[in-house]
Order: sequence, then C-alpha cells, then structure tokens
Amino acid sequence: MAHHNEVNHSKINSLTWTNYLNVVLLLTFRLPFAILQTVFSPFIHTANGYNDKPLKRRIGDALMRTASIYLPTPIMQHIVGSGLDQYRRWAAKYQPELGTTVEELPMDFDGGRGEQAHLFWIGPKRTEKVILYFPGGIYMFPVTEMMLKFWRYAQSEWSRQGLEVSIVVLSYSVGSDPDAAFPIQLFQATQALKHLFSIGCKPSDIQIVGDSAGGNLVTQLLSHMVHPCPLPSFVPPLHLPPGIRLRGACMISPWVGLSDPDQWGSTLRTKDYDVTVHQNLREAGEHYINAISNINIPHELSQLIPYAEPVLAPDYWYLDLQNSVVDRVLVTAGKEERLFDQIEVFFRCKIKPYHLDAILLVQGGGIHDDIIMDFEISETPLRNELTPVVLEWMAQGFRM
Repeated sequence: MAHHNEVNHSKINSLTWTNYLNVVLLLTFRLPFAILQTVFSPFIHTANGYNDKPLKRRIGDALMRTASIYLPTPIMQHIVGSGLDQYRRWAAKYQPELGTTVEELPMDFDGGRGEQAHLFWIGPKRTEKVILYFPGGIYMFPVTEMMLKFWRYAQSEWSRQGLEVSIVVLSYSVGSDPDAAFPIQLFQATQALKHLFSIGCKPSDIQIVGDSAGGNLVTQLLSHMVHPCPLPSFVPPLHLPPGIRLRGACMISPWVGLSDPDQWGSTLRTKDYDVTVHQNLREAGEHYINAISNINIPHELSQLIPYAEPVLAPDYWYLDLQNSVVDRVLVTAGKEERLFDQIEVFFRCKIKPYHLDAILLVQGGGIHDDIIMDFEISETPLRNELTPVVLEWMAQGFRM
C-alpha cells in the first residue's frame, strides 16, 4: 500500500525525473537497509511470532512495506498498471494453454459513470462450484499477480483432491477520482453476482471471497442483500429466492473500519511488521468515506455508512444474514496485523451473534493478507499453517 501524504493522488501516464529519483533512492538505499533490518530483527525481537516466518518471506514483506512507505501512490499505480495488465501478464506465465477469459460487465451505473468492470477467470470457465473473488488494494490498486498466483495454487490443490473449483475475479473501479467512489464498487459486485446467476451458476454453488478492501466489498454486498442500499437508482436491489442462500462468504483481513481507524485499539499503530502502513490506511479510508458526502440523495448520509464501514453498523445489522443470505461465514486476521483490533470488534459484535456458522481464525504471528503474501515471492505457501485451513473451509462448503 502506497504512501501518499501531501501528494496528488491522480494517476500519472509517465514518470518524471523526480519520480525516477524516488525509485532510485528506494532501490539503492531504502530497500537494502530494510533487508538488513529484516535479517537482524529476530535477534532483537525474539518473542515476536512473526519472526518465525522464513527469512525469504520476511524480506519480501519488508520490500513491499518499504516501497509502500516511500513511493507516492501515483508512482505505485503507474508501476502496477491496470488489473487487466496484471491478469494478462499472469495468464501468459501461468495458464498459457488457456490464455485469458475476460468478460465485461454492464456499464450502466449513474448514466455510465465509472470504469468498465471486468471478470477474469482463473482456469476454465465453469458454472459449478464457483468462487467470486474481490481483490484488495485500499480501493486504490487493482488485482495483482500474487493474488492470482494464490488462487491458481488453491485451484490446483482442490483439483488434486478431486474437487474442480471455478474461480472468477472481479476487477472493479479503483483510484481517487469520483469514478471510483462509493457506491460504484457495490454496484459492480452486484452486477458480477447477477451475471453469474444469468449464465447458470446457482447461488448455493457460489462462495464470495475478498481480502482487505475486497473483504470490505464482501461486507458491502452482504449488507445490500440484507438491507437493500437506499440508492436503488445507483445500486438495484439483489434478492435471492426464498430459502436459497449463497454457500459461503470468506473475508481475509477485511478492512472494516475506514474512518478514524485508531479508535478500535492499539494494533493500527503498533504492528510495525505489517505490510500495511498506518498513514496510508487513515488517508485512503478517510478519502473513501468522505466521498459519500458528495452523493446527492434525499436521505441522511448516516444511512450509507453501514455499507461502506461495517464496523460502525448497528449491532443488529446482520440479523438476517444466516436466514436469507449465506450459509457459512469465515473471517481471518493476523495477530500481528494493523487491522486486527477492528476485525475482532467487527466479528464479535456484528457477525458472530447473528450467525451460528461463523468462524474467526486468528493466525499467531500472521500479518495482513498473510496467506496471500506468501505468493509475492513464492509459488507455494511458505510454512503457512493458515493456508490449508482456509482452503479446507472453502472445500467443505462445496462438499455439503
């Protein structure tokens, strides 16, 4: 996640000499120093469970964390490119025999505002046992190669067990301009689910999964299905037939407290091993929430906050979640991640009291998006005990 304090958030088409200077300083000084710190860290913080991770993994985390601190958001966005760029590069390397399978979703939000949303298929396109995945990126960055690598690994593991799972990725609008403001992502998530229904996918054969901001988007979609968004011209209602529910909803390190995130506890400021950066989370969260005030609606803006910031929803908000929306819920958090406090409050107060089959998995020594972070520098999990547990939970949902 990129640092963008006092920096113009708008995307750039090419790098300037000052941008290149930032990159050179990162490569020649800051990254080598971060690697050195990582090597010696276990001798200084011996009681920290995070330092039990392989050195290769900890160096990968340090490189990402350091880049996020020192590179402004526009530079990071330029380097990452679009979600379609990431998917095409990944497909060329990891599924060259299939190539890319891209579907465009209707662009009829508010008279056409917003970027074109896409669905990217990992492996063959099928309509049975489907995972709809919402990638993270603080609503500033698209899906990246490490996320696609994680899902291809998961798919291969399930196939090895005789379970053929279809995975489709929603590439939704991101960035700081109005075209990526709430509720465009909720509209696109709703359209994605409706599209799957239209091609023959049964709700009871679909699990929705999201990490970080993608986990936030999962909560938005669940909220919309329980309480239709009071903006029907922006986000049409989405109702399932009586007695029919989605098979599962999984939120990996969900970003649920966007405004004033420090209020939930100390982890936001104290978990320095995490790949997220405190200032970035505050600024990106406040930007996303503040944009809601620009929506011209005949309602109190407070009615929209539970959709974008579920930790602030009324305690009874998800009362009908189990009865009418989803069979099973899984939330994961790393003990060493900055979002741990808000995730724990969200699950304990908003989800668990209203869903009998809801689980919170807390990973000792884990950081934000821990099971995905392995794939930044590896093709397989790096002694990650949480990964097989999460994959088995999803597999069990399809075996029911």
